[in-house]
This record gives sequence, C-alpha cells and structure tokens, in this order.
Amino acid sequence: MASDINELARQCGVSKATISRVFTGRARVSEEVRARVLAAARRLNYRPQQVMARDCVAIVVADLPSPQRRLSFSERLLTSAVFEITRNHLQTEVIPVRDLSRLYDSYTRAVLLLLSEPYIEAHRAEFERLPMPVVTVNKQYPFSSSVNTDHGQGVTLALRHLHENGHRRIGLTVDRLENQAGQERIAAYGAFVKERGLVPLPVGHFYNLTAGESLRALDHVLAERPTALVVCGESMALQSVHELRRRGYRIPEDISLVTSELEEICCWLTPELTTINQDLDALAAKTVSVLLARIREPDLPREDIRLPSSLIVRSSVRRVDA
Repeated sequence: MASDINELARQCGVSKATISRVFTGRARVSEEVRARVLAAARRLNYRPQQVMARDCVAIVVADLPSPQRRLSFSERLLTSAVFEITRNHLQTEVIPVRDLSRLYDSYTRAVLLLLSEPYIEAHRAEFERLPMPVVTVNKQYPFSSSVNTDHGQGVTLALRHLHENGHRRIGLTVDRLENQAGQERIAAYGAFVKERGLVPLPVGHFYNLTAGESLRALDHVLAERPTALVVCGESMALQSVHELRRRGYRIPEDISLVTSELEEICCWLTPELTTINQDLDALAAKTVSVLLARIREPDLPREDIRLPSSLIVRSSVRRVDA
C-alpha cells in the first residue's frame, strides 16, 4: 500500500515542503537529503501527488538541455518528444543520466532513452533491471524497443541524386563512426560506390568545429578532390558550409554539398542546402505511440521499427560532366 507525504516526511525527519522540493525540483535540496527521501519513497511506495493524475514518461538524457547544443539531434528530438508526450495527456520528466535514482516504479510508466551508446553501455545494467518498458531511438538493444531512422537509405538517396547529376568522386563524412547511424551510413556508401563502380574515397570523421582532429579528417577527404560531399549529422550542416568557404570552396560551383536537414535553417542559406531529412516530428510521434502501446500492454514483445529518410532537393548540387 502506498504511503502519503506525512508518513514519508516523518520517516525521513524532514518537512512536507522538503519532500515536495525533492520531487518537483523547484528549489535546491542537499544531495544527502534528496538521496534519503528517494530511498524512503521507494521503500514506502510513495507516489507524489503532482503526478498521480497522469502517467509519467521519464526521458533520460546525458545532461539537461543547453542553448549551446540546440542544433544537436538529441536536443531537437527532445523538444518534439516532450510535445508529443504532453499532447497525449501524459506527464514527462527529463532526467539526467546521473540522476537515475529518480526513476520510480510507483509512477514512471515508461522510459525513453535519448542517450548515445557510451552512456547506455555505462548504465546498461541499471536499464536492464528497470521493470517498466524502455524505448530507444536510433539504437537497438535487447532490453528495449526502438524506433529508428533508416540512415543508410538517406545516404543512398543523396548518392543517387549526386550520381544522376554526373558526380563520380563523392566524399562522405559522418559525425559518429561507432554508433548505429554512422555504421549504417558508411555501409550504404560502400555498397553504392561498389554497385556503381566508383572509386571509394576515405570516410571522414567530421564532428566538431573546434577539434583539430576533426578538421584534419575533413581535409583528408577534400585532398581526394571530390566534386561532391555528403556531410552527415544535423549539428554539422552549418559547420560544413563554414569550413568549405574558409578553404575557398564555392558551393556548388567548386563542390556540391548535401548535409543533414536543419528545419527552418538549411532552406535559408545561400545556396539553399540539399539535405537528407529524418523527420523528427514523425520520429517523435512514432516513438510516443510505441511508449503508449507498452504502457497499455507492458508485456508486448520488443520491436525495432524503421522509418524512411527523404531527400530535400535545393540548390547546393550542380550538374557536372561525368
């Protein structure tokens, strides 16, 4: 039987106001008090009143949202996911991975992991022990269902468009080499150039404007004199334009460019960028539908759902003589 706030406060030796602050996060509470309250809440099966009226979906992130990361895939997807969860009359709680103790069996109905693979692997044992359904995005694990963009298809669409416009020396950069999206993109590039009998160029690990290693990787690709470049990773779209122009390249006169789509940004650049689009609103909507299904039926078998990419053709690709 669940306990009320009075019993929890009595056992913890704190006021009811302190209990509320622990669960709402509206005022600072010492780590010692917070840990004591959370442990007692689990033991007593305490369910905070502020979430009793609605089920709660916990979204686990690497860190709290920051304006400095507003162009990253995870932060943009987080915005769409919170909107979809709220629209479906659920409460959402965004939890940094360091605060996993805030996941409570008593009111958390499902968990959405918006984490990179290293974070998931570091806490994998904790995620595997969770009694509620877990859903991941663009990452597949035995302990979770997943919703995934077909990143390989996106690269293939870009390469096909470039090939149809006469390009035969096409470079590729990815923002992550080791993750599922990066591996799918690299595999699609290899398959396409082999099928069309093209010369494969080295794949660049271009991921951070301030990292010398990343810029050297871009230069390594450009040294192969590609006529076109596909840059994967939403956060790299603007950086790729900046770096190409800094090196004296005109787009598309000297090099054609395809990037990942940044909605309401890529269409306003000069030239307007042709982009690979993974529809974040559709991705979030499907993810939330999977969460809802598992809240209703927690014993549903896990599934891996794949959504298509699309190509938005604008003016950063020019036709060349093959």
